[in-house]
Amino acid sequence: MIRIVGRQSRTEKLRERRAVGDIMESLGISDERFVCLLNGTPVTRDVEVSPEQDLLFLEIFSGG
Repeated sequence: MIRIVGRQSRTEKLRERRAVGDIMESLGISDERFVCLLNGTPVTRDVEVSPEQDLLFLEIFSGG
């Protein structure tokens, strides 16, 4: 399961094993604007994700 949380939140299904970077590109997610957590642990673009795992993209907000 893929969850994207930010200004616009949505959920997607992962159908096959893929690298985080490939998923980000297909969903139009920038690694400069989002933090990626796999089963609650931060991961990099090269990590492989299988459909039964929980992949969460959290949008980074800043302000003052």
